Amino acid sequence: MKKILLLSALIILGCSGDDGYNSSNGCTDPLAVNYDVDATQDNGTCMYSIIGDWTVQQYTLSDGTNVMDAYDYIDYTMYSDNSFIQYIGLVGTTDELIVTGTYSISGSNNSTLTFYVDEGPTTPSTIVSINSTTIELTFNVANTNLTADLTLIRF
Repeated sequence: MKKILLLSALIILGCSGDDGYNSSNGCTDPLAVNYDVDATQDNGTCMYSIIGDWTVQQYTLSDGTNVMDAYDYIDYTMYSDNSFIQYIGLVGTTDELIVTGTYSISGSNNSTLTFYVDEGPTTPSTIVSINSTTIELTFNVANTNLTADLTLIRF
């Protein structure tokens, strides 16, 4: 009987409430720049790099105009020194327009992406959403009362 009681006591003592599993909040996306390997609960703090090559997937004005109808492509290369090159292919030609400038990220929770074109307008845009493969932006179109929605995908 003593052996059974001793074995029962060891089993009960061996089953503590702490199983060694500690849940912690953080960024759980391994593609984010602030990925937390120890995080078990995503807390919405993931941050993503915009450095690299992007292409415009969707570009629509608030009046319904599809801006991409006039272009074969609009591509961006974003560099770590905050410069960018924009490549624009015009429909029906082999011509390519190249635009250069710088960009900055600012605002609450890094929610504003501003493009400073070397020979053109400054365009502050609001980052609606961002992940490792997609950036969704909205901005006011210069010299109009229109807004634009722009989706960039990494390529």
